Parts: sequence; structure tokens; C-alpha cells
Amino acid sequence: MAELAKKISIKHPISVEHVSIHNDPFRPGAYVISLPLDAVPSYTWQTLFELELWSSLDFWDRKVLVVGDQLKLVTTLDKLQEKLNWLEQIVVAANRRVDEHNRNVEAAKETKELRLADETAIRSELSKWLARRTTG
Repeated sequence: MAELAKKISIKHPISVEHVSIHNDPFRPGAYVISLPLDAVPSYTWQTLFELELWSSLDFWDRKVLVVGDQLKLVTTLDKLQEKLNWLEQIVVAANRRVDEHNRNVEAAKETKELRLADETAIRSELSKWLARRTTG
């Protein structure tokens, strides 16, 4: 059965002195900006994040990777504020998917518990019926 996932956010406030910024060795003029997350994301969160990321229409001149407890944005300096806002929106959208995922997990758990309770009741009734048949 699927497990509940935890929401992840970009850590705020961010001290700009502690944000790692490096040249991208593969794209001239591009930088790798490492933004801290508030926790290491689960596989489920990463999958939901990637679904949001790849469905975004604005994914043309940037690349985003989840590495440990960091989001690594690979991009040029053009419209950087816009790109950072976009990235935060992707995180928020991924967390909405986490909420939906968790509701589905809870619903499946409740359905399974109800089914098991019904199955237990049926087995109890079968046992009583079989006991009457063999003693009667």
C-alpha cells in the first residue's frame, strides 16, 4: 500500500550568502543555483514534483534537479526573479498533488479496513453456519 507523503518547501528565509552558486560546466553563461529545502523529499514527493515540472509550459531554458535537501536550478541570469517564482509555484503545485495523494492513500486504507471488517464478519457467520451443520 502507498504511504503518506510529506510536503516539502523551499526553506525561508534564505540567507543569500549561504546559497551555493556555480557556473554550469555544460552550458556557457548558465549557473547552478542550489536552494535549500526544509527536508529531504521522499520518492513520492520527488515524483509528484517532476510531474509538475515536466507539465510546466515554462520549462524551456532551465533545468531543475532535486539533490538531497536542495533544489538545483540550472539557468541563465535572464529573468531570474521570474524563474525563481516559477520554481516556487512548481513546489506549491507538487504539495497540492501531495495533498491529493494523501487523501487517496487514506481513502484506500479506509476501504481496505472496511473490506477486512466485512470479511471477518462473513468468516464468523460461515463458522457459525458450519458449526450448526456439523452438530445438527
